[in-house]
Amino acid sequence: MKEVLLKVRNLSKTFRSDKGILKALDDVSFDVCKGETLGVVGESGCGKTTLGRCVVGLLKPDHGTIVFSDASKHKQIIFQDPYNSVDPYWTVEKIVCETCNDRKKAVKLLKEVGLTEDEKDSFPHELSGGQLQRVGIARALGGDPDFIVCDEPVSALDVSYQSKIISLLEDLQQENDLTYLFISHDLAVVRHIADRIMIMYKGQIMEIGETSQVVNKPAHPYTRFLLSAVPAPFGEKKQFDIRDDEVVSEGCPFAPRCPYRKDVCLKNRRMLKEIYEGHMAACYNINTDGGQ
Repeated sequence: MKEVLLKVRNLSKTFRSDKGILKALDDVSFDVCKGETLGVVGESGCGKTTLGRCVVGLLKPDHGTIVFSDASKHKQIIFQDPYNSVDPYWTVEKIVCETCNDRKKAVKLLKEVGLTEDEKDSFPHELSGGQLQRVGIARALGGDPDFIVCDEPVSALDVSYQSKIISLLEDLQQENDLTYLFISHDLAVVRHIADRIMIMYKGQIMEIGETSQVVNKPAHPYTRFLLSAVPAPFGEKKQFDIRDDEVVSEGCPFAPRCPYRKDVCLKNRRMLKEIYEGHMAACYNINTDGGQ
């Protein structure tokens, strides 16, 4: 049985804006096991970044609990935009020393993430996005973490750099026994690095399970919608029509867009239900084949 490193229970977080109160997280519960990568996927505004920041302590939730096991040492975060997450007037070495406070260790970490010792005296504007994201990864490793939130770590990078950073994160995970909460809007990226995938929509979990199950047997209509946006092999075009009529929903937040919605979907929130072992979805229409 895998050791649970992180337990999140009934997490809620709201923000006030000119438009009223926004529920960024709405009663979110899940576990992350030691050594695994849990991918968190959803469109912009689904709450995934808020979730990551709450987990590492950058934001305080309104309700709920975040509990790390006694075996957990430190937690860190890798930010989405490598340029806006560093001081432009600091050298690469100083940026990494922010967490480790040791120049020799900083140089060692820079080499570990694929940068040269000569680049330690560079300033952020002298590096490419991919190089600077490696600096961000080295900075996170400087705190000797066992848990890292990767908040859209490749979305700001060119496609040519994305696979290199993903491979680097995978190698570092094996070498340092790391656990990742990998946040992304891109299911095509997450499916290559995550052991399990958690699909979020408007602050709620729509589906969670092993990557192969979620990708090959998607149970929630929203998961199927995200998969339909992933380019199919050999130019094959996938079809998934979404209703665009506006309906105020007190139940499933995806119901106004869902082509399979029923009256109950608009009135009552469906809690996560197990379909297969370890694979759960929050939908009234699913069956054990993951279909509608």
